[in-house]
Amino acid sequence: MASKGDPFGVQREQRITKSGVRRIFTPHQPISEHDLFRGRHEQVRKLIEIMNTPGQHALLYGDRGVGKSSLANIVARLFLKEFVKGQLYVKRCDSDDTFETIVADPLDDLKFFDRPIEHFVTRKDAGEAGMGLFAARASASTSSERGSKAIARRLDIQPSVAASHINGHPGLLVIDETDAIRRTDDKAKLAEFVKLLSDGASPFKVLIVGIADDAATLTAAHPSVQRCLKETKLQRMSEEEIREIVERGAEAAKLAFDADATRRIVKLSAGFPHFAHLLALKCAEGAVADGRSTISSDDLRNAISQAAGDAEGTLRGAYDTAVRSADTDMYRVTALAAAMLDRDEFTASDLRKSIEKISAKPIGQPALNNYLTRLVSDDQPKSLLRRLAKGVYRFTDPRMPSYVKIVNGITD
Repeated sequence: MASKGDPFGVQREQRITKSGVRRIFTPHQPISEHDLFRGRHEQVRKLIEIMNTPGQHALLYGDRGVGKSSLANIVARLFLKEFVKGQLYVKRCDSDDTFETIVADPLDDLKFFDRPIEHFVTRKDAGEAGMGLFAARASASTSSERGSKAIARRLDIQPSVAASHINGHPGLLVIDETDAIRRTDDKAKLAEFVKLLSDGASPFKVLIVGIADDAATLTAAHPSVQRCLKETKLQRMSEEEIREIVERGAEAAKLAFDADATRRIVKLSAGFPHFAHLLALKCAEGAVADGRSTISSDDLRNAISQAAGDAEGTLRGAYDTAVRSADTDMYRVTALAAAMLDRDEFTASDLRKSIEKISAKPIGQPALNNYLTRLVSDDQPKSLLRRLAKGVYRFTDPRMPSYVKIVNGITD
C-alpha cells in the first residue's frame, strides 16, 4: 500500500524488487528453477525413471493447481541435463491447437517443412490460400516459429510421418494443458505418435501434462498406447511439503514466518502450492515494504484481502457469479459453509449444520434447496458445486474451498 511519502508506491516496489521475494514465491507462473522447487521428490524420481526407460514416455495428470507444470519443468530440465543431451520443446496447448501445431517446433528444427510440397497432404479446409502459403514456405527455408505454425495448421501430418522424421534425434517434448485440445482425433494422433516413437526405441521422449479425472481423456482412450505411456496422477501436496514451501522460501528471502502464521498458511492452502505461494508472497511483500524480517498471523490477516484479489481469475469469476445477489447474503453463506466443512464430499445435512453454525439461524431443507438451485449442477463445469448423488455434493473446482475462505477473510 502507498504511503504519504510514497504516493505511487515506487519506493515500496523498489524494496520488494530488491528483496527477490517474487522470484521465490511464484503463484502466477510455474517454477522453472531447481533451487526454488520444493517437495515432490518421489514424483520427480518416478518421472525420471519412466523417461529414462527405453520405449517409455510419461503422462502427468491431476487437478488444476497441484503443481503439474512446475513439476514438468523441473523433471524436463533435470532429465535433459543428466540423461539425454537434446533439445527441450515446451508446448502449452490451447483450443486452437492440433496434432500438427503440437509437433511443429521439433519438426521445424529438423527441417521438416523445407521438403518439397508433394511430400505433404493439405487439410481440406485450407483451400487455395493454404496451398499458396505452404508453397511459399516450402520454397525458402526459415526458422520462423510463426511460419512453421501457420504451415502446420494447413497440413494433415500423419503420426507415422512425424515419428519417422523425429525418431533418431534425442530430445524432449513437454505438452502441457493437453486437455485444451478440442478434437478427439488430434488426441488420438498424439497417442499414436508416442506409440510409434516407443516402437522405434527413439531417444526422443514425450511428457504429456493435463487436467483430467483420468488419463484416458488426454489420449482419447487410445488402447495401444497404454504400455508405453506411463501414467502419474499428481495429488495435492502434503502438509509437510506445503510447510517446506513457506519455510525454505522464507529462508531464501531472509525472512522468518512465526509458527502460527505458517500453520495457518498450510491449512488454508489445503495441499495446493498455488495458495501457499500466494499467501506467503503477500505476507512477505508487506513485511519487506515495512522493513521487517519477521512475519506473524497479523501479517497474514492483512495479506488475505490482497491474496483474494490476486487469485486466479477463473476462481474469482465462478465465485462472484454464484454468490452475487441484491436480495440475500445466503448464497455467500452457503458457499462459505460448504468450504468450512473441509471435506471432499458432503451431504445436505452436513451443509445445513454448517450454515446454522455460521448464521446462528436454523435452515430447513426446502430453504437450502432454493439456494442450491443456483449453486449446484450435475455436470456443468462452471457451477460452484456439483451433485454426485442425491443429497451428496462437492466443489466443482477443488481449489474453490481455499479461495472461498480467503475471500471471506478466514485465516484458520
